[in-house]
Amino acid sequence: MADTTDHDYSTGAAGIVPADERRSRYHFVALWVTLAAGFTYLFLGFQYHDAGYSLLQAVGAGAIGAVAYFLYALPAAYLGSTTGQTHALLTRSILGKVGSALVSLLLVGVAAGWTAFAFNLLATLFDGLYGWGHVVVVSVVLAVLGIANNLFGFKGIAAFARWVAAPLMIVWVLYLVVKGIGTMPDDALSAKPQPSAELPFLTGVGVAIGSVMWGNEPDTWRYGKPKFLWPAPAFGIAFAVGLVLFVAGGWMMAELSGASQFDFGPAFRYTVEYSLFGALWLGGVVAAVLIVAINDGNYYEMINGGQNVLGTIPGWKRWHTCLLMAVIAAVFTWQFPDVQDGFYTVASWSSIALPSTTVVMCVDQFWLRRRRVDAVPTWREAAFANWPGLVAVIIAVAFGAWGLGLLPGQDAAPGIGIVPVETWVLAGLIYAALAAAVAGTPNAAVVLGFSRRLRESTTVLINEGDTSR
Repeated sequence: MADTTDHDYSTGAAGIVPADERRSRYHFVALWVTLAAGFTYLFLGFQYHDAGYSLLQAVGAGAIGAVAYFLYALPAAYLGSTTGQTHALLTRSILGKVGSALVSLLLVGVAAGWTAFAFNLLATLFDGLYGWGHVVVVSVVLAVLGIANNLFGFKGIAAFARWVAAPLMIVWVLYLVVKGIGTMPDDALSAKPQPSAELPFLTGVGVAIGSVMWGNEPDTWRYGKPKFLWPAPAFGIAFAVGLVLFVAGGWMMAELSGASQFDFGPAFRYTVEYSLFGALWLGGVVAAVLIVAINDGNYYEMINGGQNVLGTIPGWKRWHTCLLMAVIAAVFTWQFPDVQDGFYTVASWSSIALPSTTVVMCVDQFWLRRRRVDAVPTWREAAFANWPGLVAVIIAVAFGAWGLGLLPGQDAAPGIGIVPVETWVLAGLIYAALAAAVAGTPNAAVVLGFSRRLRESTTVLINEGDTSR
């Protein structure tokens, strides 16, 4: 996420981050470590314990998920850094009007789902620490207030999270894990807990992928250096924190407290008393600051999606979009407790929907290399649709939804491997095949969704490929 509210290069009029606005690698390491030091990964480890995973299995599932995400995230980040554009703006050039509008809705919907989960979790933690009750009402209020950073640019909150709360949380969880390993019997660490929920191991890897997945990586990394491996240190350190250390910490929380996933609040209180010297106030402050700061990323994703569609309306300001996204987040948060297996549902959709569109755009830019995106087309200039791209995304996401058991009326997932990875590969291969099939046809530029301004100048690229980049 960017640290500015004055100009975020999120509208078509000026939608490309210039070279002199790019940030240092240190900035991204600090940012991604903050994003990784989150309660989502503690909750993930908690769920693994509830599903009967041993500590080694829990850490293994998280680590494999991290590797899978890493293989996706590097080209996704490179897409942002080489173009300087948001995920939503790129879809105008690559997927056309229809694709851009649909992806903007996905950006808003997926991020709103994560916001709803996060603030329901925070309200649950407050209830566990202080016995507040009224979890749904508190979560809705927190969700509305949580957009304040994006609306008013409270940089102090983000700085406090990055330099104080996140390091404190990491030290705390590390102490929890070390103390737990030192005090628990060896057989307890290697044994599988009695499962209260079914989660096959490969499905658990998919949940880990979904928990770390943003899907709109270009939004963040358009501020980075345009080098393929440049983000690797930030990703590596963040994964070690979130999907290894914090997953282990969540597993320890469940084991030591004897609680199930439905008692995460009381388990958190027990953990504070066990490893934070009973400082309930400090546990509440750390939880609030980190969850609010991390959800800056979710609101940022929602706002960029909204700005793509609404930002060019005369008189429309970015803060209008902020307010609209706050209302949407509040509605999602209110309804979240009624969603069955809410965490699994949000993580699963997150692992397949937006990443499939990102993979299609990466294939378009780095494999097919037939389309230039060095300018953001207006909505009038943008093509109606990139039909091969849309078909590839729809088929891949439908497959992923079936593989994860998300379709209406579906009793259970069929168990066919690491479904998110299979979905991404399917999206890329289908798009490459369909694009190749139509490349030599007379209407190739229209079918592939080239903007009107670029059709004549790119006809040769459609037929022969662009070898100049």
